[in-house]
Amino acid sequence: MPLLLCYKYLEIVPGRRGGRPTVRGTRVTVDDILEMLAAGRRPEEIAEELEIPVGAIYEALKFASKVLKRVTLVAETTS
Repeated sequence: MPLLLCYKYLEIVPGRRGGRPTVRGTRVTVDDILEMLAAGRRPEEIAEELEIPVGAIYEALKFASKVLKRVTLVAETTS
């Protein structure tokens, strides 16, 4: 049963890729997409290579941004 109801292209399927969010109907994870973007690939190139909609690339970025906003960072100062 897919989860992530607010996303058109993303889903979480227990047992698929360790339960990480993937592009619907594929095994392509959000982190796969982020790594390719970080390596300098263009969204259109990634979409073509992975055979996914370009919209899925931008939705992966949106998902990652929302996840990061929920993370609390704790910094420790040293003297």
